[in-house]
Amino acid sequence: MPLDEGEPMAATSSSAPAARPKTIRGQLTRMVLIPGVSFLVLWTLMTAAGAVQAVETARAVQQGRAGTAALDALGDDLREERRLGQIRIGDPGDARAAERFAEQRAATDASLRGAAGAAAALSGDPDRETRRAAADLAAGDGGAARTLDRLRTEADSGAGDRTDVLDGYSEVLTDVQVLRSALLRAAADAAEAGPARDLEDAREEYSRAEALLAGAIAAGAMDYQDTSHFTYLTASYRDTLQRLAPDLRGEVRTGYEEMTSGRDWARTERLSRGVVTRPPVAEPEFPGDPAEWNDEIGVGAEEWEQAAGAAGAAFDALTEAQLEQAYTAAWSSALRLIGLSAGGALLTLAAGTAAIVVAVRSARRLTGRLRRLRAETLALSDTRLPELVERAQSGRKVDVGAELPRLDHGEDEIGEVADAFDTAQRTAVGAAVKQAEIREGANRAFLGIAYRNQAIVQRQLRLLDEIEYAEDDPETLKKLFRLDHLATRARRYADNLIILGGAQGARRWREPMPMVDVLRAAISETEDYERVRLTSAPEALLRGAAVADVVHLLAELVENAAQFSPAGTPVDVHCGAVSGGLSVDVEDRGLGMTAEGHAEAERTLAEAPEFDVMALLDEPRLGLFVVARLAARHGIAVRLSPSPYGGTRATALIPADLLEAPADGRAARPAAVTAGGPAAEGGGRG
Repeated sequence: MPLDEGEPMAATSSSAPAARPKTIRGQLTRMVLIPGVSFLVLWTLMTAAGAVQAVETARAVQQGRAGTAALDALGDDLREERRLGQIRIGDPGDARAAERFAEQRAATDASLRGAAGAAAALSGDPDRETRRAAADLAAGDGGAARTLDRLRTEADSGAGDRTDVLDGYSEVLTDVQVLRSALLRAAADAAEAGPARDLEDAREEYSRAEALLAGAIAAGAMDYQDTSHFTYLTASYRDTLQRLAPDLRGEVRTGYEEMTSGRDWARTERLSRGVVTRPPVAEPEFPGDPAEWNDEIGVGAEEWEQAAGAAGAAFDALTEAQLEQAYTAAWSSALRLIGLSAGGALLTLAAGTAAIVVAVRSARRLTGRLRRLRAETLALSDTRLPELVERAQSGRKVDVGAELPRLDHGEDEIGEVADAFDTAQRTAVGAAVKQAEIREGANRAFLGIAYRNQAIVQRQLRLLDEIEYAEDDPETLKKLFRLDHLATRARRYADNLIILGGAQGARRWREPMPMVDVLRAAISETEDYERVRLTSAPEALLRGAAVADVVHLLAELVENAAQFSPAGTPVDVHCGAVSGGLSVDVEDRGLGMTAEGHAEAERTLAEAPEFDVMALLDEPRLGLFVVARLAARHGIAVRLSPSPYGGTRATALIPADLLEAPADGRAARPAAVTAGGPAAEGGGRG
C-alpha cells in the first residue's frame, strides 16, 4: 500500500509483508484462465458480430426485394418506351405508334416515381457510381427525368436520330441496373449474385437488339451501322447465356431449358439470324451499276413484335427467377447463421466454463511433478551438462551413458518431456565428443601429410643446393634456380597444411633478419615473382622468432595479388616505418573486389573461423585463412582497401615488438633495393 508523506522508511520495511514469489501452480493456473476467459470473451464478441451481421443481411434481403421490385417495374417500362420510341422515329406518321408511345410515357413516369424511394435509400452507398445513379433517379427533376424529357421530345419531333435515342434510353437503364446490382451486392453472396447480374446484362442486350430492329423495320431500311450493332448485341447475349448455362441450378436451370427450347425463342433466333446473315450487297437494278448496301430487312413488324415480345417475357421470367434464388439463398443463410450463433454461444459458454474448472484442478495435481522435473533439469543443465561438454571439447574421454543420469518421470507427457531432455542432452554431449574426435583426427591427418611433404621438400632443396654448387653452366643453373623456386613454393604450401592443422611450421630462425631480406624471401616464394616490384624497405631487423611466419604471411599476400591481377601488370611492395611499427603495402592493378567479397575477406582476416567451418564454404579462401592465423599469432593487423590503380591494396602492420634496431643504433631508414623483384632467381630462400 502507498506510504503516507513523512512516514519513516524503516517502519515501512519492517511492517510490510514480503512479496510472495510466483509459483508454478499460479502461473499454470493463469496460463489456463487467461486464454480461456479471453477465448470466451472473443468467441462471444465474434458470435455477437456474426449475429448482428446475419440480422443486417436479413434486413438487406428484405430491402433488396422491395427495392428490386420497384426498379424492375421501372426497367420494364423504360425498355418498352425505348422500343416504341424507336418505332416512333422510324415511322413518324404512324398514329397508332404515337398513341402507344404517349401511353407508355405515362406508365414510365409512374414507375420512376415509385422507384425514387429505392434510389434514395442508396444515396449513401460507398460506391461512387451507385451514389450518382441514385441521385439521378431519386429526384423528380434529376438527371434521369431530364434525359427522358429530351429523348421524348426528339422521338415526337420525328427528326431525332434513332441511334442517339437508343443510347440515351440505354444510359438511363444502366443507372437502373447499377442500383439493382447494389441491392443485390448488399444482400446476396457472389456465387448467387454473379449469375443474376450477368443475366440482367444479357436481358438488356436482348431488349436493345429488339428495339433496334423494331425501329429499323418501322423505317423500312437497315443500314450498315444498325446491322453491325444488331449483330454485336445478338452475339453478346447468346454468348452470355451459353457461358452461364452450366452454372444455373434448380428452377432457374429448368426455366432456361424451357425458354431456349420453346417455339417463341426459336422463332426469334431464326428471325434475328436471318437479319444478320442476309446478303450484304443488293443486286444493281441495271448491269454495270455500282453495288449498294442491302438495306432490306425481310422481317415484318408484327412478326418481330410477337416473336421477340414473347421470348422477352420468358427472358424476364428467367432473370427474375435467378434474382429470387439469390435473395432466397441469402435469407436462408442469414437465418441459419442467427441460429448457429445463438446455439454456439450457449454451448461455448458451457464448454468453456467446464474446461476451466477441469484445467484448474489438473494444474494442482501437476504442480508437484513439475517442481521435481524443474529441479532435476536445472541441476543437469546448469552444472553437469556444461562440464561434460567442456571435457569433450578439451579432448578428454567422456562416457555419455555412464556420466549422464536418466530422468524418470513416468510415461505420460511429463515423462516424455523428461525423456526428450535426456535424449537432447545425450545428443548434445555425443555430438560434442564426436566433433572433437573428428577435429582431432582431421588435424592429425593434416599434420601427418604436411610433415611428410615438408621433409621431402627439404631434402629436395638440399639436393638442389648441392647440384647448384657443382654446376657452372649458366643455362643449367637457370633451370635449377627455377626448380629451386618451385620447390620453395611447395614448401610453403606444406606449411599451409601445418598451419591449418593448428601447429607451428618447421622453419626457425634464431638471428634477426633485415626487412629487405624478409621481403625478398617472401617475393621469391611466389609464382610470378618477376612481376613483383619491391619499391622501398627500411633498414630494420625482424626478430628471428617471427621471420618464418612473416615471410609466409607476406608471400601469401603477394601471391594473392599476382593471381588476381592481369598477366604483365606489376605488383608493388612498399615497406615503411609508421607509428607503432612497420607497414607493408602490397598493391595490384587487377579488377578489385566486390563489396560482398571485401566484407567477407575482412571478416576472415579479423577472426579466422575454425577450419571445419571453413571447409564448408563454396570457395574457401585458404590463403586469407592462413594469413589470418599467422597475423593473430604475432599481433599483425592486415587490412584490405581499394587501390588507386583499380585493384586492391593489402596492408600488413607489423608491431614494434617484432622489430629490433640496427646494430649501429640508428633509426630505421630506407634500404637500397633493386627494382623489379629479387636480385636473382632462387634467392631469398630460408
